[in-house]
Amino acid sequence: MKKVVVIGGSVIDLFLYPHQKMKLHDSNPGYMKRAFGGVGRNIAENLVRCGVDTTLITVLGKDLWGQEIYENARDLGMCINYFEVKETPLYISVIHESGEDLVSVALMDEIEKLDKERLASRDVYIEPADFIVIDTNMSEETLNYILHTSKVPVFVDTISSQKAIRIKQNLKYIHLLKMNLMEAEALSRLNLKDGKTLDDIGLYFINEGVKEVIITLGSEGIFYQSKERKELKKPFQTQIKNTTGAGDALFAGVIFAKIHGLDPVNTGLAAAAINVQSEDAVSMEMNKQNLLKMMEEHA
Repeated sequence: MKKVVVIGGSVIDLFLYPHQKMKLHDSNPGYMKRAFGGVGRNIAENLVRCGVDTTLITVLGKDLWGQEIYENARDLGMCINYFEVKETPLYISVIHESGEDLVSVALMDEIEKLDKERLASRDVYIEPADFIVIDTNMSEETLNYILHTSKVPVFVDTISSQKAIRIKQNLKYIHLLKMNLMEAEALSRLNLKDGKTLDDIGLYFINEGVKEVIITLGSEGIFYQSKERKELKKPFQTQIKNTTGAGDALFAGVIFAKIHGLDPVNTGLAAAAINVQSEDAVSMEMNKQNLLKMMEEHA
């Protein structure tokens, strides 16, 4: 069985939902849901739920939330290896009545303590990997270290336009790069508003040495490009309860596809469709059977 090592963030997600139509600059009655999150952790959980041998390397606070994340990973069957920090990172999201993320605040500074010296001490966990998956929550120095020393394909989720810049000088070391449009424009310095196309942006990354490029486009779907193929595909139609975590599920679906020789576009969209049907950052319905079923229904 192929083994995946995910290096990235683990956080507590707090989702705030309004009871009715959201009014900006006003107090909105609503309710809150708490969940385990973080781009790296979410990707890892989705993979574990789909039966992939996955190890997560992360940081956790010496607090109750950190202990809960660890116990949850253990219950899922995820191998989690962590470094202790002062406080577990926190992500707070206000959800629009449509289910879309209206605004979010991410308290992620502690994740940057996952430095290259600490990672070097975990080689025993990293070296057996067939694929390494990273998010850009870590410092530029740490990201450079991973990209330059990895002997296996590295898949990268840029997570934000500000943090995406951290990998700009090392694109040629990335096998598969997943971004949203804002992140892709920030990294390439090519903008659709200036008359550039998705083809232009995708080709920029291919010319820089990236083997496969995925640009997520929200309700417009995803754009995929490699040297051999390019495709723009709409999302699968389904009921949307919460789009937070959909990108993480999509990326996990793409990784699942790479492991099993499936189509990365359809598998990614299928995983995202399962995810948005749930109010949680990772759907309890995510598993290999449901993923393959979703793909068959939209073949």
